[in-house]
Amino acid sequence: MQAIILAAGDGTRLVDHQMRPKVLVEVAGLSLLERSLATFYDLGIREFAVVTGYRHEQIAEFVARRRLDRRYAITLVHNPRWQEGNAYSVFAARGLVKDRFMVAMGDHLYDPRLLRGLLRVRGDFVGVFDSAPSHIDLAEATKARSHRGHVRKVSRRLRAFQYADAGLFICSERIFPVIEKCLAEGKDTWNSVKREWVKGHDLHIYDLAGGFWLEIDTPQDLERAEELLLERLGKPRDGVVSRNLNRRVSRPLSRFLVRTPVTPNQVSLLAFILGLFSALLFATGEYLTLALAGLFAQASSILDGSDGELARLRGTSSRFGGWMDAILDRVVDAAILYGMAAGLALRSGETWPWGLGFLAIVGSFLISYSESRYETAFNRPLNGSQFEFPAKRDSRLFLVMLGGILNQIGLALWAIALLSIAEVIRRLLTPLRRGSSL
Repeated sequence: MQAIILAAGDGTRLVDHQMRPKVLVEVAGLSLLERSLATFYDLGIREFAVVTGYRHEQIAEFVARRRLDRRYAITLVHNPRWQEGNAYSVFAARGLVKDRFMVAMGDHLYDPRLLRGLLRVRGDFVGVFDSAPSHIDLAEATKARSHRGHVRKVSRRLRAFQYADAGLFICSERIFPVIEKCLAEGKDTWNSVKREWVKGHDLHIYDLAGGFWLEIDTPQDLERAEELLLERLGKPRDGVVSRNLNRRVSRPLSRFLVRTPVTPNQVSLLAFILGLFSALLFATGEYLTLALAGLFAQASSILDGSDGELARLRGTSSRFGGWMDAILDRVVDAAILYGMAAGLALRSGETWPWGLGFLAIVGSFLISYSESRYETAFNRPLNGSQFEFPAKRDSRLFLVMLGGILNQIGLALWAIALLSIAEVIRRLLTPLRRGSSL
């Protein structure tokens, strides 16, 4: 499937950005155009017609400089009538699309996870709407009134309505005669096309149901968009340390890094190096070195959150990145716990730290393995209960830091081993509580 991205506007309401096209305005370090491309590419769309107007040459130069044409199959289409209604922009791309295609407003942001089922909805005209909008100025939005799952009336002035228009559509080629008719009658807006269509056809509704999406029209919208994007960087399965400590540091760091050439994989490698350095210090150092080792372990933990945040901010999350990060995490976990046990055995002259280190390493590995295997076996996430032991990676590395700073390596290893094993046992009982057979 192809996508038409409407990028012709000048964004006059974005006062600070009047000297560049609206789609080149950056949100958290990434332009609106790049965010649109990444979102729709994530849905499986591989060909893009970007319809330009205001400062066409600037968009073309931006695409070339950022090498977007190497990452995506982009065709730039200049709409000489860009100052008129956006129906002209859709019509300008007529020769580049076939069968069913997407039409997207270039100044909107979407959570791609909410759009997973959109391409499976059949129909010649499907619109993305929101029955419970929570992030937009509803007074400025286009509203829709529906009947039996289809749009029957569209207008910004509707008083009684069920949906807000989210600015994203799947169309078939049957839309072009309707556009042509509207333009011939002097009706040049996309809303005019929708109103004409619903006179004799169904406009199907894909409901976001209160999910995240935004239209960027004003500087206030930009500020709110950045705040919301950063707030959403956490994960539902974040541990207690991630939620209350690590994310408070990693979010500002990710906000800075997104404006640099640094990649998420490079952040993962830096976290890996810091973790290995921490392990080396634990194995060979005295008290001051142990404290530094603990701080390096915590810094590695924070960076381990920042790599994913950076990928999500840029819309560049990948299976390879997640897979590589998971492998590097396991190596660091084993190295740090082994280093702690080795250093403790060396300083105490005893052998018991080796056995304790072994238990801590096995417990930490079982935490990640038990979750991944549960999701594979039962085809559903391992949702946390009202109580779970603080044994996730963020908690374990926090205990490592405390052990180093307080010079209580043995106590930290005991805590990691016991908490990990207790949490694994709790997880093993989870299928039994949910009625699965032995």
